[in-house]
Amino acid sequence: MRTGALALGVSALALVLAACGSSATSSSSSSSSSQALASSCPLSALAKAGKTVNIDFWEAMNQANGATLQKLTTQFNSSQPKVHVTLVDENSYTTIWQKYVAGLSSGQVPDLAQLTQTDLQSAIDTRSFLPAQSCITAAHYSTSDYVPRALSYYRVDGVQEALPFAVSNPVVYYNKQSFVAAGLNPNDPPATLSQYLSDAAALKAHGSGTALVLDSWHLETWLSTANQLFVNNGNGRTARATKAVFDTPTAKQIWTDLDQLVRSGDAATNPSSGPDAFDNLLGMGTGQYGMTIDSSADLGTITELLSSHPNVTLGVGPFPVLSTKLRGGVEPGGSAIYISNKVPAAQQAAAWEYETFLDSPSSQATWAAGTGYIPVRKSSVQTSTIQSLWATHPGFKVAYTQLVDGPTTLATTGAVLGPYAAARTDVIDAEESMYQQGVSPSTALKTALAKVNATITSYNQRVGTS
Repeated sequence: MRTGALALGVSALALVLAACGSSATSSSSSSSSSQALASSCPLSALAKAGKTVNIDFWEAMNQANGATLQKLTTQFNSSQPKVHVTLVDENSYTTIWQKYVAGLSSGQVPDLAQLTQTDLQSAIDTRSFLPAQSCITAAHYSTSDYVPRALSYYRVDGVQEALPFAVSNPVVYYNKQSFVAAGLNPNDPPATLSQYLSDAAALKAHGSGTALVLDSWHLETWLSTANQLFVNNGNGRTARATKAVFDTPTAKQIWTDLDQLVRSGDAATNPSSGPDAFDNLLGMGTGQYGMTIDSSADLGTITELLSSHPNVTLGVGPFPVLSTKLRGGVEPGGSAIYISNKVPAAQQAAAWEYETFLDSPSSQATWAAGTGYIPVRKSSVQTSTIQSLWATHPGFKVAYTQLVDGPTTLATTGAVLGPYAAARTDVIDAEESMYQQGVSPSTALKTALAKVNATITSYNQRVGTS
């Protein structure tokens, strides 16, 4: 998913860890600490409170997504007298993480925080969150109904650190009218990267182009669909990641194809953050672009925005894999909900009540239908809400199908590393050098690997793990 601007620097995080007396030595040691807390979820504190417990939830949902979250929260607040939730819109995941880390020093932290998947290892390293595993154990809460890959992303060394909430993955957005004008089948979006390049050339030859968002998430997804790792030590899941491992023939082929796409003029690039971040999607409305790859999380909003454009009939296709012969799977993106262990016990218990409400099958059905996010509960897709949605808007089904298709492995579950946002910036910088400076894909990839390795080493040293 789009991570926006670079998250808070590792130096600031290191200072917070030092102030907390924390020395996170590895993923395993962090998770061992989590296991020690497995019986510490204070569920009984809510009943002992004797009055309504007010909690704050820092979230980053906008437009259609924000409206749907508010609808669910209002429903929760009205359904019972024990807990009242106030949504605090922080606009972006980056802002949430920056404020949270700063708040660890000042004491100003929320009861719950919505953190993107790239914050997972950093969140563990702060030792400031109540692992979901502790409440799962205390409440005898069953996770068997969760979509396995979505749940597995937030499980590190056997400990469920958080529960997934807003899960997404990249899909192809295309204008069916542009496809028809280019002589392409409007019901047959490209299934592979080579087909994507071919369709992009046809679109360009007939008056519309293709937009390429500069986002490292896409490289990671191409690797996961080929069942290849992004970082070592089992993608940071068998031990803390210490170096990147993505300089492979597969990655070279991906960047060679993308370089051809841009150099040929068949695609224009735009950043994944800042004022131009959504030029690819807005350009579909103006007719400038006929196809792009972006997050399924944008589906609800973009459907709403493009509904007033008579020249657009929106189509949604699966992520175009490098090869259908490579047996991997699309990794989960998006975010999870974390409960702070720096707030009173009653607030922690109240937070668990709200979190499990948001993850209930009915809530996840409402959430998915209103946003484009993937329902994280398997039973949600059997509800009339989702069945009706998929029947009338089949594009909403694409991301779910991708997430349950293929094996759940260390590669397809996704990577875990402390300086994830910074590593993604390293990758994007190297990718841009191909398009803007003529650097060869092979050289750009080696540069990306070297920079990511330096970033990981620096982070690990700063938080005292090497």
